[in-house]
Amino acid sequence: MVNRKLIILAFLLVVGYLFYKRVGWDSGPSPLIQSDSQIKLYQTIEYKKRGINSHQCYSKFKDFDEDFKFYPFRYPWTYFTTSQSGQKTCVFQYPSFFAQSFSLLPIPYRFYNGIILILYLLLSFVVVLTIRSIFEIAKFEYLALAGFLYLVGYEISSAIEFSESIPSQILLLSFFYAVFHLESAKRPLPNLIIFSFGFFGGVSIFLRSESVIYIGVLGLTVLYFNRKQLVKFVEKYLTFVSGFALALVLFGYYNFHEFQEVLGVRSKVSYTDFSRLQIEDRIHLISKFFLGDTNRVGFLFYCTPIIILLIYGIFKIKLSQLQKLLVSVSIPTFFGVVLLSPYSSGGLYLGLRFTEFSYLLFCIFAISLLKTATNKKQLQVVLILIFLQIGFGFYHVRKNFKTLDFVKKYHDIFQVKLEKEPNAPVVHLSTFDLLLISDSFLKKPHWIVNKQSEFNLLESKFLNSGVNVFQVFVYDHKPPKDENVTDEFYKEWIDTKFEIDSKFYKKKSDEEIAGFRFMVWEKK
Repeated sequence: MVNRKLIILAFLLVVGYLFYKRVGWDSGPSPLIQSDSQIKLYQTIEYKKRGINSHQCYSKFKDFDEDFKFYPFRYPWTYFTTSQSGQKTCVFQYPSFFAQSFSLLPIPYRFYNGIILILYLLLSFVVVLTIRSIFEIAKFEYLALAGFLYLVGYEISSAIEFSESIPSQILLLSFFYAVFHLESAKRPLPNLIIFSFGFFGGVSIFLRSESVIYIGVLGLTVLYFNRKQLVKFVEKYLTFVSGFALALVLFGYYNFHEFQEVLGVRSKVSYTDFSRLQIEDRIHLISKFFLGDTNRVGFLFYCTPIIILLIYGIFKIKLSQLQKLLVSVSIPTFFGVVLLSPYSSGGLYLGLRFTEFSYLLFCIFAISLLKTATNKKQLQVVLILIFLQIGFGFYHVRKNFKTLDFVKKYHDIFQVKLEKEPNAPVVHLSTFDLLLISDSFLKKPHWIVNKQSEFNLLESKFLNSGVNVFQVFVYDHKPPKDENVTDEFYKEWIDTKFEIDSKFYKKKSDEEIAGFRFMVWEKK
């Protein structure tokens, strides 16, 4: 076997490389925070500045635009409501608990991404501990394989952005660990730990809605496995379910009180999006998830070895009761999430969102086969496929990092341009232009207009407010169709570029950068 010191050195090199890339992405004029992560950052800053019960959309310059007419962020990031008195309100649709928690940390927001990476490493460690504890695999080399297998999985996409996905999965894995421990013949855990792990599972639902599917299928499967001893089953799980129920009541009540939705604003938006999808839309999203496209890898290509290993393990290796439980949960939940999600898998090169916890379960099952393989041939097949999956992971993670490096390069160029006029508001002509504004939104005003008549109103407000210079940042080509929005929204807010005709301002400069157009206008 490989020398233990070499394995540790390899781990240190991988972890060191991850931090090296993270530091690079967070250096420069602004940290690399894009797309959905931007919204979660603004949501966090709103709570940090105005208190954890201030749910309104962050706007440093709200007095200029009290009715959110020119507020740049729209669907799917924000949710607008109008009261009977005609007052318009805006909330970000993402789970409040994630942003509220980070708002309490006494650290600059530039380090938030680093915290998520640390949590990802913690989750990787917990995966290894789970395998060691539940399946009693103590061999160092096998546990090291588990660490590498998970570290280079596609969940790393969520580990390198400001997202609630990693914290949610730490909580969800704690829940799963408790269930598998209860289903084993091991010495019972203390009631306080069992209660806490049940509580953690309940909290995970309020961070990521797909947790409902994982917990629901796990619960039904465990109930089926214990169908012949229901009384004993109820006694065994009473403390655990009590913790789970308490989380649902507490967090559900808070959400209902604050947002009039038990699962938060996100659940209402998701249900609407799910309802509008036609069967052909679902088929398209599912095919894109499995096969990918020209810009994004598909699940079948990222996980070919582990798919083969799952099939081989099920049909060729005699599984233990816990392994049968794991397979009975991990495969249906994987397909359940893929089939029921109303959104594309998103991301850059690595999409495959929403099923990251499935990959985690697949990793646990794959490593557990090293314990139950009954002969040398089976062991060799399992090891070869695990090593192949690690190789696939390294290859795809490297491609994803190259994409991020490219984005970071132009992200910094744009930020420098924006900061040259620190007091100049920025005008966007499409929501597509908002993907790279990063923390500039926290420093200066950004507004949006989708047609000339709206610009006329905005420039009049500029004139009345004493604005002498403003910047325009716009994608200079036809934006790609966003699979997560309707055709109507695409036409109204995304494919809306137009040539500005100003009465009071003249164009000072106009340049093209990586497909985007950056203009500076000054008062005539």
